[in-house]
Amino acid sequence: MAEHDLRAAAEAANRLISRIEEIVADHLQPGRDADEARGFYEIVKVLEDSHDVAVLREALGDSPTRFGEPTPYAAGDHTG
Repeated sequence: MAEHDLRAAAEAANRLISRIEEIVADHLQPGRDADEARGFYEIVKVLEDSHDVAVLREALGDSPTRFGEPTPYAAGDHTG
């Protein structure tokens, strides 16, 4: 992996982590009823729609648009 790709991947990962932390913090605020399902799907949406995920995948030599391996609940083209 080229130095530029490595840096871009690290920066993209850092942005994704920050966005996920913000979502979790929003859902765990004192006095607010936690909606785990809504929080989960917000995180999934961030991971599916984020340009940063494409940057990470490309830096790792993966397809920037892949969705993952099929599971009993997901056909590989969606999250279930």
